[in-house]
Parts: sequence; structure tokens; C-alpha cells
Amino acid sequence: MKNILFVCTANICRSPFAERALKKLLIGKKMAGIKVYSAGVSAVPGLPSPPDAIRIACELGVDITEHLSRPLSPPMVEEADIILVMSLLHREVILGMNPESEDKLKLLGSFSTFYGGGEETEIPDPYGLTSFHYRSSFNIIRDCIHNLYKELILD
Repeated sequence: MKNILFVCTANICRSPFAERALKKLLIGKKMAGIKVYSAGVSAVPGLPSPPDAIRIACELGVDITEHLSRPLSPPMVEEADIILVMSLLHREVILGMNPESEDKLKLLGSFSTFYGGGEETEIPDPYGLTSFHYRSSFNIIRDCIHNLYKELILD
């Protein structure tokens, strides 16, 4: 079993979109043995995604309507085999929780073909901004997820 954890700030926009986008790609594939989940470093438990996030995600073919936020916990970090964060700050928070997790931490943006996939490429937070910002961030995440998926199936 491979556990993949996506992490953002509040677990209401970026990480749930990434989680659901990867799960959608895995449906029907012979990749049973992969658990995908998400959490936020500052998440309040049980909050839904904002209406703009839900609408734009649905337009892009990813359903986050039923998602409720979850705070990141040390056990989540420990059980994850791969931790994909949206920003360097998220990486630092996780390293503060569990310094031994460094080898399994990676910025999701490093999989982006939009930005050239640099190791320190961050995914912009669209929360509280316009639909344009949600669409932009979600398109970047979708690109990263497709590239991550290719890497997973070759692994």
C-alpha cells in the first residue's frame, strides 16, 4: 500500500482538488494499493470548500462538493509514503512535526510543466480571490497531478 498525502493551508481548495483529481485518475486502473488523502496545516475540521472552488473544480471535472477539511496530524505524516505540499511553508511545518519526513516531502509544483517543474515551485493559494485565480491554481494542480500519475505508473 502506498499512501499519498496532499497538504495545503486550510484543506479547502488546493489539497482537496489535488486529492480528488488523483483519485479520479486512479479509478478503474490497476493501481489498487494507493491511498490518497489530504489535510491542512491550519485547517479547522469539517469546513466545506468555498463555492467558487467547488464550481471551478466541477468545471474542470473534479468533484470536491462533499469534501470537509481535516487538520494535519503527526500520524498522517508518519503513515504517508509521499507528502506533496503546495508551498515551502507547508514543508517547514511538516519538518517541524517530524524531521525524519524530509525524504518523503516534495512540492507538488515540482511536477508542473507550466513552470518547468523546479524543485521549489509553489502552487498559488486562490482562497478569497477571484474565479480566475481558482481556475489558474487548479489548472496548475491538474497538470502536476497528470505528471505525478505518469511517475506513479512507471514506479
